[in-house]
Amino acid sequence: MKEYILAVDIGNTNTVFGLFENTADVEIQKDWRTVTRRDRTSDELGIFLLGFLQSSGIQSSQIKGFVYSSVVPSFNPIVERMAADYFSSVPLRVRYDNIPLKIDYPRPEEIGADRLVNAVAADRMFPGNQIVVDLGTATTFCVVHEGTYLGGSIAPGLKLSMEALFRNTAQLFPVEFSRPACGVISDSTRTAIQAGFFFGWVGLLRGILEEIHKTYPGKKYHAIATGGLSAMIHREVPEIFAAVDPLLTLRGLKLIYQSQK
Repeated sequence: MKEYILAVDIGNTNTVFGLFENTADVEIQKDWRTVTRRDRTSDELGIFLLGFLQSSGIQSSQIKGFVYSSVVPSFNPIVERMAADYFSSVPLRVRYDNIPLKIDYPRPEEIGADRLVNAVAADRMFPGNQIVVDLGTATTFCVVHEGTYLGGSIAPGLKLSMEALFRNTAQLFPVEFSRPACGVISDSTRTAIQAGFFFGWVGLLRGILEEIHKTYPGKKYHAIATGGLSAMIHREVPEIFAAVDPLLTLRGLKLIYQSQK
């Protein structure tokens, strides 16, 4: 039977699982996601994950390694207990001091694990220097220069901002994030909201990327994007990002796991 490595990315909004063959390859065999619930027990999470695996014809005994990153510290003991009870595994938790990447940052312990994982993946998978943009619960920008993590910026997340608008206004209503056909001058409340968020976020992305390039004049950086809405933005405005990989974080987890072996 094939052997697999399980990678888990615990975010503020979603927890994403990725399954890799126990080889040097970073091709994802299966991936699943669930809402990150702080009150979920290790048994609930274990049974939930076993159901995913069984639906793909994979037995728990085929999981030979476990690596995870987390930006929800209270969830870490739950994941570790689940890994021990259901997969007889001691999981590798990503920290700033166990990744295959140099860090030039005064307080590396403050860097979100997901940002570090994305930086490792971008550094290993794409040539040159990178600016990694993650459109998740927060919108983060991370600069990787010649194999060294230098820092970056954090802006509000797109979905979080949309939810805040709808929650705090009496007459505005939820809409799908998309580029309205009418452009930036809208003819309805729905398209006006869509225009504001779409063109506003495109402007935010362009503006911060431009400022990063100004900070390092003469240096060439490729913007690598991940996160749920990155593919849609790239499709509509392809000049912003050099490449998009919605599962970049999972690939980074596998690369970090391999670096420890």
